[in-house]
Amino acid sequence: MDIDEKWIPTLACVINDSIKYNDSLRNSQTVKDVEDIEEWMMSIYQFKGYLSEKLMSNPELNEKCKKYLEEC
Repeated sequence: MDIDEKWIPTLACVINDSIKYNDSLRNSQTVKDVEDIEEWMMSIYQFKGYLSEKLMSNPELNEKCKKYLEEC
C-alpha cells in the first residue's frame, strides 16, 4: 500500500494524539483491563516505527516530517 506523501504529517499527528490519549486512558480509573490498552498502544508504536522506516527511505520527505514523528 502506498500512502500519499501529503498525508504523512497528518498520520504522524494522529499517531501522536492516539498515544497521548491512550496513555491517559491507561492511567485513568475508568479502564478495567489495562492490558488491552497497553496492547493497543504497542500496535500504535509499531505503526509509528513503520512510518518512520518508510520516511527514512525518502530523505527529503523525512526532513519535512521528522518534527511530527518526534513529538511523542
